[in-house]
Amino acid sequence: MSYQVLARKWRPRSFKELTGQEHVSRTLENAIKSGRIAHAYLFSGVRGVGKTTVARILAKSLNCAEGPTHDPCMKCQSCTEISSGFSVDVIEIDGASHTGVDNVRELQESAQYAPLKGRYKIYIIDEVHMLSTSAFNALLKILEEPPPHVVFIFATTEQHKIPGTINSRCQNFQFRRISYREIMDRLRYILQEEGIKASEDALSVVARASDGSMRDALSLLDQVIAYTGGKLDEGDVTWVLGLADHMTGPFIQHILNRDSANALTVLKEIVDGGYDLKQFCTNVVEYIRNLTITKLGLGQEVIDLPQERITGMAKMVENTPMDILQRIFGIFSKTLEEIRWFPHPRFSFEMAIIKAADMRPVLPVDNLIGRLAEIAKRLSGGITSVEEKKEWIKETKREEDHGNEIIHIPSITSTEVDGKKNTIETKGSDASDIATLWHKVVTRINEEKPSLGSYIEQGVLVGFEDGILSIGFNGGASVFINLIERKDSKDFILERVKAYIPGITAIKFTTISDKKGHSPAYNEYLADQHDKQQSEIEEAFSDQIVKDAIDILGGEVVELRNRKGE
Repeated sequence: MSYQVLARKWRPRSFKELTGQEHVSRTLENAIKSGRIAHAYLFSGVRGVGKTTVARILAKSLNCAEGPTHDPCMKCQSCTEISSGFSVDVIEIDGASHTGVDNVRELQESAQYAPLKGRYKIYIIDEVHMLSTSAFNALLKILEEPPPHVVFIFATTEQHKIPGTINSRCQNFQFRRISYREIMDRLRYILQEEGIKASEDALSVVARASDGSMRDALSLLDQVIAYTGGKLDEGDVTWVLGLADHMTGPFIQHILNRDSANALTVLKEIVDGGYDLKQFCTNVVEYIRNLTITKLGLGQEVIDLPQERITGMAKMVENTPMDILQRIFGIFSKTLEEIRWFPHPRFSFEMAIIKAADMRPVLPVDNLIGRLAEIAKRLSGGITSVEEKKEWIKETKREEDHGNEIIHIPSITSTEVDGKKNTIETKGSDASDIATLWHKVVTRINEEKPSLGSYIEQGVLVGFEDGILSIGFNGGASVFINLIERKDSKDFILERVKAYIPGITAIKFTTISDKKGHSPAYNEYLADQHDKQQSEIEEAFSDQIVKDAIDILGGEVVELRNRKGE
């Protein structure tokens, strides 16, 4: 006798043998028990999940000598003929090769005759969505008023192509993908009955490669059994199926270890072995997804893997931050899209490996916000005494000495700096009063426009003469002058100053750093550069687009660049 493939040999013959479609089998069993048998059924779902199999089981249940029964005997003439495909009362039609209206007319004519042996004449039309529009229209009449002895069973993988007029005349059953666990259990049972040994990892590879299709799983199992001839292990299964699944774990481990050289070596082995790069990249994306889910503390309730594999994954990512896993997932997800159209997919994959292996941890946004809040607190009054300010200046200097690129410039509005009196030249007002009023101005600007306030509070009151208030910026703080002297910002500050200090006509911002040792020519050069930069800033802010952007977004410009990025 010729060999019968596993997909046919172990095809379910009754509802109790059906795997993974309990919602369908229970409904049909109860309908048969209660005698509520419909005249038309529509079975839809992906390939290999049991649509045609259930159609044959239903046919046996209706025409069994002991029936109609939900549990056909499998021994009577009707059951054996339907199982072997030779029943004259069960007509199976391939919708892909009988698409025309003439085929449906022949069906209509034959349906008028009573069944020869069984109770019902049953028409099973597979891939019914392939029928033409005229053929579907020809079915409508007989579906609406069929002879009492006729039952139609339609099967399709594309339900959306079925006209609504046909859908409305049928009972619809949506077949779902068979779960990983159900496929694993079925494969174990079949191999036990066949007397073949297999490791759990090998079965796991077959079950995941089947993508929810039991027929695909049995076909793949047949293939690997033919290769090994006996015991199945993961390496043989992945080799035969061309999945390179056994290389995925070591590859990811190299990425997490930031070892791009060994990761590239694994990729070379995959290419030399003839594996499909797209399939391997899919494996990588799935593996990283599983690592991420494992990092969250979830296991078999989410991940379709044996428990020992999940435990191993948990150990692999113990010291890996969640954001690293998410960013690596994004890199290889993008690579998966690229290699579908890129002329040299290996090159794209290699660049992704180098980028992923060079991944650096990033500082969480919450930490950055916390640091900014601390700086804002210190700048806006969290540091009150001169001694505290002096101590903070020392801490900041130490940070600069250790390579910290963030330069903190404290706000000093007191008239005492480093123990030395700051001379304020005034006419008509007391220096201490002017200093107090200026502090109030800074406080109000901080309340109304915090970004501008953070700039202005870096300045020190240095003079008030002839209605002109002079604010000096010491050392590195002079960089804020360019940001403050925009016309709109300067007008805003002047308006607030006038509200507190009477007699103000203008406000002047100057640099008070020591320029001893510089030649007059150099100082003149600095002044020219400052004037040139100020002119460029005013020109930029006269642009209507810039004005609209600032108004709409409520932002502040902190840096000016030309179109060339200089």
